[in-house]
Amino acid sequence: MSKYYNRYKIVEPYFQDDFHITSRLTLNLGMRLSLFGTYRERLHQAFNFDPKRYVLGQTTLNDNNSDSPGSVNNLTVDGLPPSLSDLPNGIVQCGVTSGVPDSCMKGHLFNPAPRIGFAWDPWGNGKTAIRGGYGVFFEHANGNEGNSESLENTPPLATTVQQNNIGGGDTSGYAQIGPGAGGPFVQFPLSVVAIPTKATWPYIQQWHFDVQHEIARNTVATVSYVGSKGTHLSSQNNLNQLHPVSANPYNPGEAISTAQDPTTNLSVDCGTSFDNFGVPTAGMTPSNNPITGQAAINLGVAVCGTNPDFFRHYAGYGDITNLQFSASSIYHAFQASVRHTIGGLQLNFSYTYSHAIDDSSDRFDSAFNDSFNPSANRASSAFDQRHVMELSYIYDLPFFKQPGLKRVVLGDWQVSGITSVSTGTPYGVVFSGDNAGVANGVGNSSRPDLIGDPNAIQQSSQDGASPLFANPDAFAAPRGLTFGNSGRNLLRNPRFVNFDMSLFKHFKIKESTSFEFRAEAYDIFNHTQWLPVAGDSGSGASNNAAGDNTFAGDSFLRTKGAHNARILQLGLKFMF
Repeated sequence: MSKYYNRYKIVEPYFQDDFHITSRLTLNLGMRLSLFGTYRERLHQAFNFDPKRYVLGQTTLNDNNSDSPGSVNNLTVDGLPPSLSDLPNGIVQCGVTSGVPDSCMKGHLFNPAPRIGFAWDPWGNGKTAIRGGYGVFFEHANGNEGNSESLENTPPLATTVQQNNIGGGDTSGYAQIGPGAGGPFVQFPLSVVAIPTKATWPYIQQWHFDVQHEIARNTVATVSYVGSKGTHLSSQNNLNQLHPVSANPYNPGEAISTAQDPTTNLSVDCGTSFDNFGVPTAGMTPSNNPITGQAAINLGVAVCGTNPDFFRHYAGYGDITNLQFSASSIYHAFQASVRHTIGGLQLNFSYTYSHAIDDSSDRFDSAFNDSFNPSANRASSAFDQRHVMELSYIYDLPFFKQPGLKRVVLGDWQVSGITSVSTGTPYGVVFSGDNAGVANGVGNSSRPDLIGDPNAIQQSSQDGASPLFANPDAFAAPRGLTFGNSGRNLLRNPRFVNFDMSLFKHFKIKESTSFEFRAEAYDIFNHTQWLPVAGDSGSGASNNAAGDNTFAGDSFLRTKGAHNARILQLGLKFMF
């Protein structure tokens, strides 16, 4: 395994000043200059797939009548096996290939990020404050995104080949894997990564406007509007995905048949005759519509065992993970908070009503179906929580405050707690299998069709599982050769309601030493809090989901896990 040495430089000077326009109005102006250098691998071990360098027509694949079906011809210009000195078609070596920079991309150094804010006391009595602000914030991105660090362990330095539809029964299929025993070298399609050839840095615009007012003695309330917009955010797609059908022989609501032909063990829609590339030549929908042309290719890839590599745009390659800064997001929120302090009591209440929308929630978000239609993926963000409420309190009990034995034993107790209520993060329903027949190995294959109200839930019990969190009867198998119409992040995980409380007792020994006894209870009322059903990358639900969001699965739209039951914790702390 190779060792990589990725480097980059960042310099970000910042200038800021406050201007007191009047005694009641202050203006804040600032500017950050984000001077970003690009990632680069010091030893020039990074190799990128550049579509502009790919020579169409040079590389071909052998059909199913050849000795090595699906094998690649002329992946290199001289037909020899790929190597560091004989690069595959379309592959460039960062900093070595003529005209290619060390980072494999042209840099963009100067990125100005202005900020402005104000604070205004409209009546000059110190009881009301109106504040607002706007700022731009650039992000250099991390090593998993569209830069040379994502090119580690890629061909030809580290080769990952892809061989589909290995034939034969029993053990004879093993002889068809790779070049075969003692035979000449056989090249199969590579799986590679493509990063941008020009640096485009992600940035966020943030703004807010709030009003804060002392609504009563020792009580301050704040209401705010907060927003943000993300531009050039990280996303991934498959540069070598097949195109979906434009003329669909399947009628609306008509799915690919699950019945199998006894002679082929394939869907009866495939028929029994195939051409040299494994494409069905006599396919038929359940409603007896003939399946021909592009639709036959997509059907073949979907359920008939056709090798998709024959029909990919960049012959010689399988999936090409294309990392780009092309996603965007928008966020709007209403926020309200109240803070009350009197004597030994502190109360804090906050509530947020918000909506986050994007077309990719992080670099590894694979919830897209069609690389040619990223706008179809725009929906609630994977981390979106529409309602979030928190109540916290600290109360120094006012009893036994007089010096003496009673205070030592019964006084100086403090009660505190946090109550949290929030709606669940969103998730989508997936359909098992490549229903559209596009061989997208980077994203999700497809989703079911939505035929009813997913929130019209009729509960039914299942041993060892939670209640239903959506209506399974609202979904059906998707129309044949489509991605399904149910949409990304259509459903919501269970809401979260939690009560944590603690009890403290201070034992003062002398001026500088004391003991503190702590009794803490998490989920003090011990009520069931279900784990998420599912969640895509970019959300907390992606890490602890315990349910089934696959259409018609055994526990479809249920979860089989719960958060921890009540936890009691005792502690003693000595302070000196």
